[in-house]
Amino acid sequence: MSLRVGKRTAFLAGTALVLVVLCATALWWFDRTDDAPYAVSADGPRVTLAYDGERPDDDVATFLTVFVQRLAAGDVKGVDALADGYPDGSGATRESSDFLRPLAASAAAGKVTAKVAGVEDARSLPQRLKAPGGGTSQADLTLADGKHLRVQLAREHGVWWGYALAHAG
Repeated sequence: MSLRVGKRTAFLAGTALVLVVLCATALWWFDRTDDAPYAVSADGPRVTLAYDGERPDDDVATFLTVFVQRLAAGDVKGVDALADGYPDGSGATRESSDFLRPLAASAAAGKVTAKVAGVEDARSLPQRLKAPGGGTSQADLTLADGKHLRVQLAREHGVWWGYALAHAG
């Protein structure tokens, strides 16, 4: 009789341990933030990015540097790929090739100045709980030759994404 009770206790303890491990793994998975799937390229063109006003946090600065570096290299598809994680990606204008290609030389010509707006998170509480680390912003870029470009930014699960809006000038 005691052997049977010992087996049952061991079985219940093992089951409880497996459930605790599964719950901990699920909590980690849904609460984690991914590292950005892009990085400044050592092989790409060297770009100088200055900030008009306060310097944004490192994640936004990295995103903008990658954006300008890809633009300076003429990698329009690479620039468009930076919108891939933008929330509601169907709303993000990714067919920017027509107005981005001519800006490649302007981005490569020298210092680019960025003015970055503060981060806002106007989502409802359930949306914030479902996808932590969100927010939106925008950056106005002034290229070396005076041309302007606006980049719409969004943070999803702690990673910044963005797409270019038609330039002015």
